[in-house]
Amino acid sequence: MKIRSDATLYSIGAVAIIGIISASYLAVKLQGKDLLIETLLQERNALLKEVNNSNAKLTLASTTIEELQTELDDLHEDLEDLADDYKDEKNRNEDFEDQIRALSGTLGDLDKLAKTDKELLAKYSKVYFLNENYTPTKLKEIDNRYILEGKKDQYFHASAIEHLEDMLKAASRDKIDLKVVSGYRSFDEQTDLKGQYTQVYGSGANTFSADQGYSEHQLGTTVDLSTPEVGGAYDSFANTEAYKWLQKNAYKYGFILSYPEGNSFYIFEPWHWRFVGTDLARDLDRSNDSFYDLDQRELDEYLLNFFD
Repeated sequence: MKIRSDATLYSIGAVAIIGIISASYLAVKLQGKDLLIETLLQERNALLKEVNNSNAKLTLASTTIEELQTELDDLHEDLEDLADDYKDEKNRNEDFEDQIRALSGTLGDLDKLAKTDKELLAKYSKVYFLNENYTPTKLKEIDNRYILEGKKDQYFHASAIEHLEDMLKAASRDKIDLKVVSGYRSFDEQTDLKGQYTQVYGSGANTFSADQGYSEHQLGTTVDLSTPEVGGAYDSFANTEAYKWLQKNAYKYGFILSYPEGNSFYIFEPWHWRFVGTDLARDLDRSNDSFYDLDQRELDEYLLNFFD
């Protein structure tokens, strides 16, 4: 019985020891869990704090973005206003430049007009008088190849002679041999010529020869034309191909027939051609008008581009 009692005591002791060990283990285990929980709680709190800080930063960032967006919108509006102001200013500058150009053009035209001899489009034949001191601004000798054989040197207005030569060259290309019989004549030369005609024809000279001061030849922009075949027989020039060519083409080079058939100044003079500028010559040809039928104010409007 004693042995059984000891075994029992040993068993109880073992159980007690196991219980103590288990309790200790459990205590340690629980203590570890508490530490883990506390650690986790601390980490959670730290994370929450970071989240709160992040939310605060996001809120601040959102506010900043909204403010920047507002500033950007304001800047955009300012830029649009500046662009509109720039366009308005540019348009004003362009208008001002146009005005300056127009003014410069006007001043240039006025200067050009002031330098253009107003006598060049005046109506002389028995209408206006050209005084004895008048001479063209500059004369140039006509190339001898264009002068009718046997005639002396002839001169033409230097600023218009290219138009004359262009016409004579064009006629030559069309197999028309136009020649100049007479170009510029001074007041004194016209006096002598009219005196010679008067001696031969008497008062009849007034039908085909101008008095001194009334001759278009004194302007230096008029020529009497003929051909080698006709020579000085002016009356027969109207029946030549040369005259037909002039009727069709002379206006292109600025020349008009001063005294066509039926004019009230002189007899029909198919040989007598006056340079009046290409614009006026073209318009007269289109309207089938005569130079002397136009009002002087209408003629003067063509002075600006007379030599162009």
